[in-house]
Amino acid sequence: MNSNSNSHSKLRVVAKAMKQDDDTGQSVYRSSYRILDAQGEEIETRTGTHAYSDITSAYNEAFALGHERLKLLGAEDAVV
Repeated sequence: MNSNSNSHSKLRVVAKAMKQDDDTGQSVYRSSYRILDAQGEEIETRTGTHAYSDITSAYNEAFALGHERLKLLGAEDAVV
């Protein structure tokens, strides 16, 4: 770790796809991400509104949304 870096500015995204049943009983996946600080404390959590039939699409959306949110938070030293 660089001694000049500020550990409080290091944020990271934890992305996942959550399996759920839709109104018809079919399995679908929704994106979900958490933003954590350097100590592992949760800063923010969000769940997507779009239902995907495949886990990969939901995970990719979660990662993209979380990474975009880090940019908006101005996390220059973000770990993803």
